[in-house]
Amino acid sequence: MSEEPVDLLRRESRSLVQRLRLWTPARWAAGAEPYGTRADLVRHLAQALADTAARLEGQPLRDLPRLDDLGVADQLAVVSDDLVRVRPAEHLTRAVTAHLLLHRRDLLGEDVPPGLAAALGLDDVVAAGTTICEESGRTPLGRT
Repeated sequence: MSEEPVDLLRRESRSLVQRLRLWTPARWAAGAEPYGTRADLVRHLAQALADTAARLEGQPLRDLPRLDDLGVADQLAVVSDDLVRVRPAEHLTRAVTAHLLLHRRDLLGEDVPPGLAAALGLDDVVAAGTTICEESGRTPLGRT
């Protein structure tokens, strides 16, 4: 039986967070243009997920607190879990997962496995992730 999109989002966000929690300060400080550092890229992703959850709950958008680099993996874990609890519609869950996978590729240098792309029902996960990233209303420097 195939996984539901929300289960894929949960699994992939937890997998990324587990890997990020092992990073040293030097890895977090490495460049990730145009976001600045890798930590800034994860902050961007966490904020986009938090914004999506807030919209779905009818709440105002709020900037996440800026945590130390070593805390951003935990911040991503919290906002990912919050979004999963809201249970977005399948099409939105697929798009959000693509956004997460786009930035996982940016952070870890790994292509999206074909089986995962097929499970999401997306021909081009990177393109779908880029689209939702651009539509998130967030630029590398904050809210547009």
